[in-house]
Amino acid sequence: MFGSSLIGVGRDFDILIIGPSGSALSQLKLEIRAAGSMLPLDVLYMLPEEAEETNFLERKKCISFEKLCRLNNKT
Repeated sequence: MFGSSLIGVGRDFDILIIGPSGSALSQLKLEIRAAGSMLPLDVLYMLPEEAEETNFLERKKCISFEKLCRLNNKT
């Protein structure tokens, strides 16, 4: 996750999904698109190589859902 929603000012949730292309990704995109019709989601998909080459995670200060869950369980 990244973007303004992490600091409490966003109107949507910016989500980055990193993974291989193929049928699993196609299915995931369909499911997220369906969820996005009910939720304010902005989803970006990248191959692992793209994420590394663009340094996207560091530049956008992305936080994994796993880390968000751990942070929320501590409060």
